[in-house]
Amino acid sequence: MPSNIIRQSAIWATLTLAIVLLPVNYHECLIPSQNGNTIIEWNVIDSPSVPFAWGWSGSETWLAEKGSKVEYEVTSVSPEIAGNLTIGNLTTQANNTRIGIELVLGVWGKTPFFPGLIIPIDPEAVERLNETAQEAAARKSGNYMNGSIQVSLRELDASNHTHECVFFDYVQDPVEFGAPQQTELAYDLETGVLVFCNTSYSFGVPYILTLELSSIKEPVKPVPLGLLFMIVGLGGAGIAAVLLVGAALITKK
Repeated sequence: MPSNIIRQSAIWATLTLAIVLLPVNYHECLIPSQNGNTIIEWNVIDSPSVPFAWGWSGSETWLAEKGSKVEYEVTSVSPEIAGNLTIGNLTTQANNTRIGIELVLGVWGKTPFFPGLIIPIDPEAVERLNETAQEAAARKSGNYMNGSIQVSLRELDASNHTHECVFFDYVQDPVEFGAPQQTELAYDLETGVLVFCNTSYSFGVPYILTLELSSIKEPVKPVPLGLLFMIVGLGGAGIAAVLLVGAALITKK
């Protein structure tokens, strides 16, 4: 058996063991509740210096400055992640696949691979992502995104936290015009959230987008009334106020 097949099998055996005990599909922290929606933020490390079109009509464009934030408010997780995206001057409603396509967070091969900002975390879904990624980059007739994609498991530091990540590293074969696409995507194995991306290509106008996870802000969970009354009853009205304010600042990292 070729060494690359053995290596790939070992990666996915390890990956399955790493996530088999995690929640099925999307992480519970992303599911909207009566308390509100989770908001995910990324730091913009690098971005295009000119506006880029959003959508097939080209009626909207986005331009994000280095040092700014990309924000995604998750409003639905079924049948796919959907929500409100803010990137630079643009705020729009979009599902995860659409975002992946628009921001080049994936590979548009004959078999499209666009994991976008968030991936499901159950073993079967992640394995399907691997299979789709390999198909998207396959060197075969009719696939103009011929190239190579490597999958690995590595730790990555971001938002003052060490994340166990699955990496998808894609390099397109040389092209006759412009610069081939290179895309690195890293997803946290616990939450499925994109921790880091660096994607670039040039088809006349250079494109590059580099993001790093900043925070995952879950909805505030109200303090149980029983606990609140007990604190006030003990003369801790001030403490109760601190708890309420503190709860509003809870951020999952």
